[in-house]
Amino acid sequence: MVREFPPGVNRRERSQRSTPVRADRIRWDARYAAGDCRHDVDPAPLLAAWIPRLRPARPARALDVAAGLGRHALLLARQGWTVDAVDISMEGLRILRRRAVLAGARINLILADLDRFECRPASYDLIVHTFFLKRRLIARLWRWLRPGGVLYFETHLAVQGGGGHSRFALRPGEAAGLFARWEILEASEGPVGEGDREIETARLVVRRPEARGRGAPGSGGPSPGRAQAGGARAGA
Repeated sequence: MVREFPPGVNRRERSQRSTPVRADRIRWDARYAAGDCRHDVDPAPLLAAWIPRLRPARPARALDVAAGLGRHALLLARQGWTVDAVDISMEGLRILRRRAVLAGARINLILADLDRFECRPASYDLIVHTFFLKRRLIARLWRWLRPGGVLYFETHLAVQGGGGHSRFALRPGEAAGLFARWEILEASEGPVGEGDREIETARLVVRRPEARGRGAPGSGGPSPGRAQAGGARAGA
């Protein structure tokens, strides 16, 4: 089942939503219905390499932001994470639901505009945020992570031939400033293979530090090997 956020929205309220949100949902529904599978390739290699290091001893929760067709949500669910996948496209979530059933994986599917989506603070051990660049969302991701929780972030890099429109891409070196208060575990910029193409991206594994005292976002946490994992979508 696909849940809609905010819950309890009736047909009239749904029809009164902003034109850009409706247009974005219609556009992505049409693209997925037509078989558009961009970014529907193997999971990001950097994320796949880190996942075994991020699993805490207790049951772990993960959020896949702008999940698309679910390449990362499926990866996490297969490895035992409790996964919430949020996306603006009902058609994309329907495809993901079918894939999860075939894989024997359980994923909580949430239909939402990320400008309105909210959850309780410190809800997740891991958040995956790829190819959906909305800079002001980063502060909310911090709140949604538990202290010691980890964010995997990847988006297009605004370089010649980088594969993304500048509206949806970071400038080279910009990510360091966006994540200045996070603990950067690994970061790189440059070309990366995605299916049969090569694109330029910025890729980061960052952690919300364990606070030594109230309001101490810059304090350190456990070593990377013991990490406690607890707009508009880019159109290219």
